[in-house]
Amino acid sequence: MADTDGKTREEKLKKCFVIMPISDVDGYPKGHFNRVYDYIIVPACKQEGYEPIRADATSKSNVIIVDILRNILECDMAICDLSSRNPNVFYELGFRQAFNMKTVLMKDDQTDRPFDVSTIRSINYESSLRIDLVNKTITELTKALKETNEMSEKEPNSLLKLLSIDNPAKLPDRQKLSLDSSLILQAIQDLSMDMHRSMNRKRIIDGGNARSNEVMLPNGQIAKIGDHIFDNKKNMEIGEVVDTDSNAIFLRNSKGVMELIDIIGPYANNLCVMPF
Repeated sequence: MADTDGKTREEKLKKCFVIMPISDVDGYPKGHFNRVYDYIIVPACKQEGYEPIRADATSKSNVIIVDILRNILECDMAICDLSSRNPNVFYELGFRQAFNMKTVLMKDDQTDRPFDVSTIRSINYESSLRIDLVNKTITELTKALKETNEMSEKEPNSLLKLLSIDNPAKLPDRQKLSLDSSLILQAIQDLSMDMHRSMNRKRIIDGGNARSNEVMLPNGQIAKIGDHIFDNKKNMEIGEVVDTDSNAIFLRNSKGVMELIDIIGPYANNLCVMPF
């Protein structure tokens, strides 16, 4: 049966949630993990018929954590890069593992194993991202995705199975935020904006200028590389800042596509830096 897109259900891509460091990490070159995503993870997912989705492509200001975690659970597969031992990565991995969802682990040669994952499918890759080694890693990751997808539910692919826990967690029905909660979140965002304005005014009074990797939005906030930008009019996150110049910010949107935003134009009046 065809759906409204003219595609059968079987023809639709499965979704693979990618849990990995998003911002730059000390000890790694600028943009390193974006390259890991673009050069290794995306090609492997596409070869195995998955649409890759990163955590930074799912966040929204009004339900923030709930929607991110729901996306972690609703994807058919997950890839988790343990490199650099990022706390957010461990949190998201632990959440998916609690529900006994299929996951492929990976880590680079700079990172020691944070725990014994010998019985869970995992791969190692070279942080140098040399082209010949990248191609080898793509092949290994594609194979791991295929094997994990085909594995029996009885095979250990999560800490739950390793600990012989038979009853994974269950997610309750979706809950809408109360008016009080929405007002609190809005107040937090307003407070964050006021703090940014105050800091920027102090920078001007002190005679300093924003660094080359920062730019001021019309609302007075300073947007810097790694920040996530929210469109108040559309009520959604529009992407992560990957570069800036004096009059523009360069964003990577939820599909991994680069987008140039002119901060002088009227559209920029709707934008703010997410406070979380």
